[in-house]
Amino acid sequence: MQSINKLAGAGLLVCALPAMAHELVVNVGNIDSTDGHLLVAVYNQQTHYDNNSQRVAVQKVKMTGDSMRVVLGDLPAGEYAVKLFQDENDNGSIDMNAMGIPTEPYGFSNNGGMFGPPSFDDAKIQLDKPTEIEIQLR
Repeated sequence: MQSINKLAGAGLLVCALPAMAHELVVNVGNIDSTDGHLLVAVYNQQTHYDNNSQRVAVQKVKMTGDSMRVVLGDLPAGEYAVKLFQDENDNGSIDMNAMGIPTEPYGFSNNGGMFGPPSFDDAKIQLDKPTEIEIQLR
């Protein structure tokens, strides 16, 4: 009987896991060229967001048109911020001019960052169900 209870409990746990994970769809617009790849990073903490470290999800997608859809699945419910950029020359990092201004297209969740990157609080989104967001490259 104890084995049946353990097995039933494990089965319930496995069934419950997908219900806690959510899909985040990032629709990217204002794409001027199909050079390179789109690099998308998702963060769940201010410190990681500020330091570009410990991403909870990452996607690298070949540029294909004037808009793109990137699907990030299996994210637990919580608060997240998204950063992305178009790596036009495929060197793995965002290029900047001498003043530190990006020379490759970039964007953030909630489309913040007119004068530098938005804070985590300004960029964060609540993920508690399947969610779609839009980010316009600039």
